[in-house]
Amino acid sequence: MAEHYASLGWSDLPNDPLIHILNLLELPEALAFRAVCPSWRSASKAAATTVPPRHTPWLVSLAADPLPGSKKSHKLWDPTVSSKFRNLVDEKTFKVSFPRGQATACCGASHGWLVVANELSDLVLYDPFTGVLVPLPPITSFSLCIEGVYGDKGNIVGYRFGSHGKTPCTDRVHGVDSLGMELYDKVVLSGSPSTGDTIALAIQLDGSRLSFARVGDGSWRHLSTIRGSNDSFADCVFHHGRFFVVTMEGILKSWDLSRLHMPKKKTIIAEDDGDFSDAITRYLVSAPWGHLLQVRVILDTDQENCVKVEIDRCDLKSRKMVALSPSKALRGLAVFLGQNSPSFLPISKFPELRPNCIYFTTPRLRNESTFGRQYNQWSGVKVYDLEKQTLEPAFPSGGGNYGIIYPSEVWFTPSLVHAEPVIHPCCYIELGIVITG
Repeated sequence: MAEHYASLGWSDLPNDPLIHILNLLELPEALAFRAVCPSWRSASKAAATTVPPRHTPWLVSLAADPLPGSKKSHKLWDPTVSSKFRNLVDEKTFKVSFPRGQATACCGASHGWLVVANELSDLVLYDPFTGVLVPLPPITSFSLCIEGVYGDKGNIVGYRFGSHGKTPCTDRVHGVDSLGMELYDKVVLSGSPSTGDTIALAIQLDGSRLSFARVGDGSWRHLSTIRGSNDSFADCVFHHGRFFVVTMEGILKSWDLSRLHMPKKKTIIAEDDGDFSDAITRYLVSAPWGHLLQVRVILDTDQENCVKVEIDRCDLKSRKMVALSPSKALRGLAVFLGQNSPSFLPISKFPELRPNCIYFTTPRLRNESTFGRQYNQWSGVKVYDLEKQTLEPAFPSGGGNYGIIYPSEVWFTPSLVHAEPVIHPCCYIELGIVITG
């Protein structure tokens, strides 16, 4: 009997204690756990149905370190070799190596997927912890403003680019990886591609254009363009089966894209709210209690940080914005905003966070005349306290880069579900990665 017990190893542990261990791990450790052996992987599968995953926010920053074998600093438009994932709650930092060329720009984060532009400036959905990659339609399918330039072997060597959605009419050829930062402002998903049909909506060209595509399709479809106006699309969100889009002037519209060939548009608010001259940026937020909220970031030179944040509820029946009290707008929760789909976290489960606060990554600023360098306090990742009206660094020890034109960071909520994707088997690719602490 003694010899029998001596032969048992770590792989022979029963599922119950293994699941208990998994419940204590963050996602990088949990994925390392499932890679140990078949029995631990089996326990991980069982845990997915019995243990709710921790939705801890991670800050994804594209690498700014010199490339291997080079003394030059990494530039925003160079193909990324790695990214830094920083945990807000416990200040852990992981360096996640991407396959070279698979991430030159970060354009969004939604339902556990990063939306990145690759070395050809094509958009892809990427799970950085499992290496699963799902391509979106190529950049050349934006035929109204992008024209591919091909080499002798039929390969893409560059693009001609028509700004503001215009047909290219210039001899200038842009490098294949340079438009990844310039073309895409923000991309949101209607849901997780792991669970069914998913629509991607993209704000492009400094907010002048909207395009959409179904994951797995071969081309993007044009949805809307703002022409001959100082206005621009500021933010978009998927809420109650529709995409809602707000402009810098405060105009709010929605689109039902369930039938791709027949998009249904509805104008919710047709007139500006008078805040355009002072607006720094705007966000739309789908709250967990069912309301659609608008977050307005306004220049206020009476504040120490020159920033004031106000929150309105979008009353879809009366088609009006209803101002909310700063102390009640978020119902005691913390919200994470930026190029990601909004994420709410309860303070009861994450006591390290601050209630009624918004954690911002640097926005893609369009109204630079309003929020110029003389006023700009938004360097890095910030937390805004709605009640105190203060703007402070989110990481006490520092952290976060700052790009006034092209943001290089995004909040990301990972998920274990993507370890075994069930969608588009002919489209996705599994790529090896390296995670180091």
